[in-house]
Formats: sequence, C-alpha cells, structure tokens
Amino acid sequence: MLALIVLYDPECGLCRRAHEWLAEQPKFVELIFVPCASEDARKRFPQLNHDMTKQDLTVVTDNGAVYFGPKAWLMVLWALTRYRDWSYRLARPEMLPSTKRVVSMISQHRYQISRFAGN
Repeated sequence: MLALIVLYDPECGLCRRAHEWLAEQPKFVELIFVPCASEDARKRFPQLNHDMTKQDLTVVTDNGAVYFGPKAWLMVLWALTRYRDWSYRLARPEMLPSTKRVVSMISQHRYQISRFAGN
C-alpha cells in the first residue's frame, strides 16, 4: 500500500485542523486529502455513499478497500511514522470498543467541538 485517500469534511473546523496536523506528520504511507462529497470525491469513488462520507471520516486505500469512522482513524494513525504503534494498540480487542466509542463521540460532536475551540 502506497497511499490512503482521506475524505474529510472541509466545513468542520476540527476536521480542517486534523487535516493540517496530519499533513505535517512524517508518514510511512502517503495521505491524499480530498474533501468529502466534493466533485473530486464523486469522480474518484462513484460507488461510495457520499452522504455517509459527510458523517464520519472515510479512508480509501490505493487498492480500493474502504474504512469508515473509527477504523478509518486507525488506518490514518497506521500511516504515520510516530503513531503506527498506537494504531496497533488502539485496535487490540481489549481497546477497540473504547476506541470506537471515543472516536464516534468526537465525530458526532465535531461541529460543537470546533465552535468551542474557536475553529
């Protein structure tokens, strides 16, 4: 795997900040950022439900595998040099339920978090 396409919400301040932070991180695997539900996203991935991609982070591998929500975040961490070990830890069976809950809670409240943080 050489690249992950990250479909993110450019209207969300928290998502924009995460995009900026991720873009600066050293990587094992290239991250290509595409605004979710954009014309570019629709052309690249006509088979995706683009309304769903607006609800949570979506990652598509260069071989076509699709990850949504917490699993997408784990894939993004896996791509980062400094955080690959964390992706493995957070994906362990004893940690995965908590990982899913925390990521889902942040995703569901991302606009409120953005406003609170002034983004």
